[in-house]
Amino acid sequence: MTANELLIHLMRSQIKETFDAARQLPSDKLDWKPAPGARSALDQLQELATALDFNWDVYTQRKVEWSQEKAERWTSYRAQFTDINTLERMAQAGTERLAEFLSTFDPADYTAPVEFPFPGDFNMADCLAYHYWNATYHHGQINYIASLIPEEAAAEEV
Repeated sequence: MTANELLIHLMRSQIKETFDAARQLPSDKLDWKPAPGARSALDQLQELATALDFNWDVYTQRKVEWSQEKAERWTSYRAQFTDINTLERMAQAGTERLAEFLSTFDPADYTAPVEFPFPGDFNMADCLAYHYWNATYHHGQINYIASLIPEEAAAEEV
């Protein structure tokens, strides 16, 4: 198995596991926030389902353009998707798009720099692994949210 094949496998598996974790939440708690200003599981799934398409230039242009306006457009765009099945299909489609890109990506280019508007040095390896990392992060956050749901609310779902 090549590094590219491994990353494709990990991304696909992690997307499935993240959505499986979200489905363990009581259905009326998918958009529940544990505190003011906190993110819900739904919000995190919306990000995961739209991040690749909304930021695809990182792969094709090796550059990230970012602004408050772009962040607001992305937040508004992703908020329109609220069905977990739709979000999962979108996340899988984005993952398959990245898998296709990876299937022809030359590992010699892993160290190619990517221009970011944020401090630090970034290369293609960072960017290619980000989708897997992001899904893993959100999987953990969704499990954390599940641990904060009041017991009586979780018991009602069973």
